[in-house]
Amino acid sequence: MAEEKPDVARMVEEGAKIVGLTIAPEYKANVILNVERSLTIARPLLELDLEDELMSSPVFRP
Repeated sequence: MAEEKPDVARMVEEGAKIVGLTIAPEYKANVILNVERSLTIARPLLELDLEDELMSSPVFRP
């Protein structure tokens, strides 16, 4: 089955509404492009399977 491409334009619109952000029309296309790029960069990390037994590491405080 083919992987569905997310509706990034809708994600941007809905996300902006949720946080109360107004995106000027002249910037909307570039915002959508940057979100698409971010999703492409993050995809390998999001597809990584982690073991359920893993524990987070301690926080480093200097």
